[in-house]
Amino acid sequence: MSMTRAMRVCVYGSSSSNTPKRYIDESYKLGLLLAEKGHVCVNGAGRTGCMGAMNDGVKDGGGDVIGVIHKMFLNNSSIGDEKDGAHPVFAEESTNPLRKLHVTGGSDLQERKKVLMQNADCLCVLPGGCGTWDELWEMACGRSLGFVDMPIVVCNVDGE
Repeated sequence: MSMTRAMRVCVYGSSSSNTPKRYIDESYKLGLLLAEKGHVCVNGAGRTGCMGAMNDGVKDGGGDVIGVIHKMFLNNSSIGDEKDGAHPVFAEESTNPLRKLHVTGGSDLQERKKVLMQNADCLCVLPGGCGTWDELWEMACGRSLGFVDMPIVVCNVDGE
């Protein structure tokens, strides 16, 4: 029997409440699969869209998840009982240390993007909008220039 080590998988994807159901369903499955395989999922901590569905899947699978959110996405720019704008899974941080929320600051998203990728073994990209494309292309450029040496997987949900 071969043992594989747990990976730290960074996942980018939509956080929009308008995300199509087929993307939501596949994102949930990815979260569940990561949990079942014992991998740590690192993502943008969203409540809705691909991020929310994936976090639901990780939670339902009993997995480990780390969320990285910019303070501008938190209600009143503070962390409340419900972790404000973050997925409710991160409210369990005190009872489950493997569900952790990191809040970043700054005048842009550069710090957040850097923390998302810290110690990542690979990057997985789900469907998303402008923010997801920005994150993907920054990593693709970094890989092309030799700053990043990790697999980058782009999920094609529709098969086109």
